[in-house]
Amino acid sequence: MNVSVDGRALPRLAESWTWEGERRLRLKLRSGVVFHDGTPLTASVAVEAIRRTIEDPGYKALYPSLGDVTAISPAGDLQLVLELSRPSAFLAEELEFPLALGSGTIGTGPFRLVKRQESEAVLERFDRYYLGTPKIDQIVIRPFETLRIAWASLLRGDVDMVNDVPPEAVDFIRNDDIQVIWYPRWFQFLIAFNSQRPPFTSPAVRHALNIAVDREALIANVLQGQGRPSTGPFWPQHWAYDKSAVPYRFDPGLAATLLDGAGLRLGTASGGSHLAPARARFTCILPADFALLERIGLEVQKQLFDIGVDVRFELLPAEEFDARMRQGRFEAALVDMISGPTLARPHLFWAFPRREGLHAFGYENAEASRLFEVLRRSTNEAATRSALGRLQRVMLEDPPALFLAWNQRARAVSSRFRLPSESERDPLLTIRQWTENSGRPPLSTQ
Repeated sequence: MNVSVDGRALPRLAESWTWEGERRLRLKLRSGVVFHDGTPLTASVAVEAIRRTIEDPGYKALYPSLGDVTAISPAGDLQLVLELSRPSAFLAEELEFPLALGSGTIGTGPFRLVKRQESEAVLERFDRYYLGTPKIDQIVIRPFETLRIAWASLLRGDVDMVNDVPPEAVDFIRNDDIQVIWYPRWFQFLIAFNSQRPPFTSPAVRHALNIAVDREALIANVLQGQGRPSTGPFWPQHWAYDKSAVPYRFDPGLAATLLDGAGLRLGTASGGSHLAPARARFTCILPADFALLERIGLEVQKQLFDIGVDVRFELLPAEEFDARMRQGRFEAALVDMISGPTLARPHLFWAFPRREGLHAFGYENAEASRLFEVLRRSTNEAATRSALGRLQRVMLEDPPALFLAWNQRARAVSSRFRLPSESERDPLLTIRQWTENSGRPPLSTQ
């Protein structure tokens, strides 16, 4: 399956699917699909591939609905049935992982891997791809030590695409020979609170911090205007999202009043006479060597200081950052968190407190947990819309994090390629359809 920008499952290797009651999902596979070694995709092959995926702990952490599957069986050559231990409405959207044979290098995609080394990976066109033969013959993927070296290679014409261009670098590399394509990511920047530690045990404090931040200024100053304000954990383009729910309005005066009411008055925070008076002080961890996160942190730090909240940042190596998050050894954490396009993503992080792994933040709200369960169980669209609208309002009043901005990513591509004009979609996903702008040798990109 695939997932659309509005969070709905889309046909891919499975051309259709049907819920049979609450605990059985029937999939009908597309005919004529073959793997890169010529093996046809049949229900029996798909069953074995899905079983291997379900047994992989990494996949089960990211796609928790896979843990609800108790049995998978073929039902003819092109149909299979998944039996569940409990209702799991997120399952169809979570069947987005690729199917592969053997060690996982033999897939069904438009390009097949023919070489993989530390210095480069090479993929060649797969002529039997079920959606049509790609226009590009070969893709060469090479790592660079720094983005600056990658940009220089792009400007010289040594490479045809740079994968990820930070906002501040766009004007540096954009010219008549290079096209920069922006698209929205399903990630948002946020400061997650450890809701089990004061002062974040108070919903009023968490709410106050959310209205104390000017998101538009942050997007303009740090993200170069490439982003959109975020005031909750739900993807705003999801088909069930309630756009009538009023988001936070920047109001530092009201934020100060709420903090006063919570007992956090100016000058009450301890920390020594050498420090400026503050209502509260807390330490926010973030992974080292992520310059954009550091700049976001500095902007938030300045804005919260204006209402008397002193934020200190602690940069940690990635492994230590991850360990402390999982163990709950933090007050707050600045992260770039996947939150869309499906409702399964926010469910991973906020549905229930004190779980291992991704439920690291200790957020407790009985009504939020109840509504998350309604979303997880319901395949009725009206019920989903109603539950999501109520849940949006609950989490606006009692937010688990300081939500900042949905971010965007830019890819830089040589102008010798003509790309399909598909708005709000990663151009890399359409690479099989790229064509050449002028008469040149057979296409190859790297």
